[in-house]
Amino acid sequence: MSTSVNDLLVLGGGVTGLAIARLAARSGWPVVLAERDDIGHGASTATSHMLHGGLRYLEHGRFSLVREALSERMTVSRLAPSLARPTRFLVPLRKGDRVGPLRLRAALALYDLLAGRAAPSPYVMADARQALALEPGLEREGLRGAGVYSDVVMDDARLNIAVARDAQAAGARILTRTELVAARPDASRGTIHVELRERGSGEVTSLETRLIVNATGAWSDRTRATVLGMLQPGAPDPPRMLKPSRGTHLVYPALTQGHGLVTLAADGRVLFVVPFAGRSLVGTTEVEVQSPPSDADRRPHADEIRYLASEVARLVPAAARVHPIAVYAGVRPLAAAEEGVGEASREHRIAIDGALLTIVGGKYTTFRRMAEDLVVRAAALLKREVIPHDDYSDPLPLSLPDSASDEAFAEHAIQHEWARSLDDLVRRRSTRWLANDRGLSAARAMTPVLARALGWDASREKDEIDRFENALRDELMMLDRALATR
Repeated sequence: MSTSVNDLLVLGGGVTGLAIARLAARSGWPVVLAERDDIGHGASTATSHMLHGGLRYLEHGRFSLVREALSERMTVSRLAPSLARPTRFLVPLRKGDRVGPLRLRAALALYDLLAGRAAPSPYVMADARQALALEPGLEREGLRGAGVYSDVVMDDARLNIAVARDAQAAGARILTRTELVAARPDASRGTIHVELRERGSGEVTSLETRLIVNATGAWSDRTRATVLGMLQPGAPDPPRMLKPSRGTHLVYPALTQGHGLVTLAADGRVLFVVPFAGRSLVGTTEVEVQSPPSDADRRPHADEIRYLASEVARLVPAAARVHPIAVYAGVRPLAAAEEGVGEASREHRIAIDGALLTIVGGKYTTFRRMAEDLVVRAAALLKREVIPHDDYSDPLPLSLPDSASDEAFAEHAIQHEWARSLDDLVRRRSTRWLANDRGLSAARAMTPVLARALGWDASREKDEIDRFENALRDELMMLDRALATR
């Protein structure tokens, strides 16, 4: 047990928890972060890969959220320029659309106005001929033109890792595959005695903290009830804060000439086609799930796969002749509200239960603002300062580029980025999962590096590559079955 007392124990290694640990550590606070699985194992690596203000939120009048997100869009881009790039998006206009040219022009003008000086480049309106010159693959029938505006495409997984590394460099202790097993308040010291267990070895770490932060995303309701049950035995479970939703995405070979596409699907939902790493990410769905989500809730469903495939084919007809190469889904920790999940607000909420602070909601784009809000509230409880710092002049640490050899990449990720499995390396540290073979050759090259670093025997090494191959086979079979009935 460490004799020092931590100011914060952060539970959850998604982008929100990592940003909280980063800001607290940069302010000079002793902080520990514990993640039950891998860094970014949940929704933080299952996004649409966009840092954006949320053009669709303008329709619901959420101007302050959009303004904040647009400001953060460019701040994060400056923090990690190699992981975020401005991209032009087209919004096709068709006869009979609910949103016509005047309404779209007004929305794009307001979007740029709210971005202020942070706007990468202003919007323009294109006629049908100009729109097809930009993207010849668009459905031509009924095309009237398009609005063209800018947003930012980012690498969500590696941005998570960059924030984690910066938090560690500032003094935060990052523990992965580690879960909370006990928490007991010590009234005489004004602290909480905590026990954390490493899930692989079973090793228990004991420490003391003044506050616990619950940033466990879609599992926050369960974590809040569990921790309060430890701190306040016999107390009733707190009310739920979440209305989680599953967002599914398909990955296609490149469907555009490098532009992103945004349109309203037949049912009124927003559909994105996002260019990323030479592929097109198509999403997303909004399916309400239970809190906490089950394993089945986290997996894409066949009807969602068919829905996305059908809608993208309406937008880009060539998609009907191309088989998606991958599918993924994440569960968003949306704050509970009366609206349906499709209209639910993306603002965040914080609940304070004595020494436990819980944060839910928000958007990936605004992770720094969410962290600041929580750390300021923690500072008031601790009577500590939040030391301001200039993010613009302090870029996040860089990972090795994808061009590095598989072996060198694996060694770096194991030593410096908490990687402990092939999924960590292929899916959450690189874009190798988007290769034609879905990263299989890279996985086979990386497995011996993992084995040497982690002391695996031949049997354990074989189990790891078999598990990776089986998961990949199951995903491809899911796609085949879902699309066989199109």
